[in-house]
Amino acid sequence: MKKSLTIFLAALMTLFAGFQPAVAESEPSSLVISQPWAAHTGKRTMSAAAYFTISNTGDTADTLIGVKSDSAKMSTLHRSYEEGGIMRMDHIPALQIPAGGQVALSPGGYHIMLMQLAIPLKRGETFPLTLVSYTHPSLPTNTKDNNK
Repeated sequence: MKKSLTIFLAALMTLFAGFQPAVAESEPSSLVISQPWAAHTGKRTMSAAAYFTISNTGDTADTLIGVKSDSAKMSTLHRSYEEGGIMRMDHIPALQIPAGGQVALSPGGYHIMLMQLAIPLKRGETFPLTLVSYTHPSLPTNTKDNNK
């Protein structure tokens, strides 16, 4: 049984060894990230939010589907909104960026939620975020902690 599993895994690895994403990493992205920032956190703070504006200079819509960061165990897309006089926050699975348009991730709206921070975010320092969209599997950006 163990030998069969090993052979199966080796065959699977060989099959996917040549797999390439739909968009080559060397192609320029039509998504442009501007003004990324996050507020600094205290020593015991376990979560933070990151904000930026994302513009789509392309001719077709794209969809942000994820985010990665070494600064936190979990990084997800969220939306804050008011309902019945109460502020609420929900995880969202995706965020569409219209062709030729832009979406602002800002306090009280869409944002990146960083949960279980590895270390506190310090004033003036930067930390990496990698955004994932349908057409671009890796959009790295550096987010500055500027205590807005």
